Amino acid sequence: MLIVNATNIGRNLSGIGRYSLCISEFLLKHWQHPLELILNARGFVHFNQYKNDQRIKIKTGLMSPDYGIKGHLLRLLYSNKLSFSNPNDILFTTSQLEGLFFHKRQILAVHDCLPYVFPEYYKMQYFYFKNLLPKILKTSVRIITFSNFNKNSIMEIYKVHEKKISVIYSGINQINLDDNLNTREKDYILYVGRSSPVKNLGRLITAFKILTNKYRLGLKLVLTCQKRDVPFDLIKGVENDIEFAGYVSEDQLAKLYQEALLFAFPSLYEGFGFPPLEAMAHGCPTVVSNVASLPEVCGDAAYFVDPYDEESIADGIYQVATNSTLREALIQKGIKRAKLFTWEKSGKEHIKVFVEILNDS
Repeated sequence: MLIVNATNIGRNLSGIGRYSLCISEFLLKHWQHPLELILNARGFVHFNQYKNDQRIKIKTGLMSPDYGIKGHLLRLLYSNKLSFSNPNDILFTTSQLEGLFFHKRQILAVHDCLPYVFPEYYKMQYFYFKNLLPKILKTSVRIITFSNFNKNSIMEIYKVHEKKISVIYSGINQINLDDNLNTREKDYILYVGRSSPVKNLGRLITAFKILTNKYRLGLKLVLTCQKRDVPFDLIKGVENDIEFAGYVSEDQLAKLYQEALLFAFPSLYEGFGFPPLEAMAHGCPTVVSNVASLPEVCGDAAYFVDPYDEESIADGIYQVATNSTLREALIQKGIKRAKLFTWEKSGKEHIKVFVEILNDS
């Protein structure tokens, strides 16, 4: 049997949660062998159409990522309990944060090595990534990751053999847009993501100040995070030009993408990077970092900037904001690029890995 541990899906979806949700739905529809999908009660809200499906097992909602570190610890404990009670089954763990220490038939999804690379920002998770994840990777029968950048990082940091790692790009929800979409000029720059230091909001806001004070663009900056998570000193002087949208629904997010003048994402580190591709799928031109997995994932469909240089970020946004020809080119390339990343394609590649492990047993 294939057991999918997707207890990391919360009521509010993170990038990992969205991946776990979409792959789980694909397996429910297409996996032809015995399957058990394990969810926490809060994550089950996304599976209402499967509420009578006997393959779904619902556990306590206290394991939800909505409960922060408490939820994480409970998921980790539950996952390893699961490994002892199912020693002969294939266990697919959809996040490296719930890895199994002793199970010999675990397939582990590794989304990034972020806490290892930036320990100053992830002190609690660093211990796990430094001391525990190496043991989990060693016992796993296969590792699925989502970019060649990730693969190389795992090989370099954890000395995992290349043959043990399968690179499978994530999908994104496909949008039916006209390829001849006209440029939509609204008055705001959009950022989608958390306010954690690695997301580089500080430099983005500083770049926005440069755009406001030096270039006099008269644009707004819309951030999908909470105002309380950003120090006031950082936004002082432009506080009236910044809108904090907080957590938004899928429909609200789509509207934000579709109406933005451009999307800015100067992240310092991404293992895959959903938001730029989502922006592209909605016909929104993107300005992104030239580091980590983003050049690999975005290809020639984004305007790249140095995320460590506020002037570079500001100049990139300025170039895209003021050049309608460039914006139109980025829109057309972005729509084509986004179409390459489907959940169907990703799901089929996952199934190939699962069948291979199943046949080897």
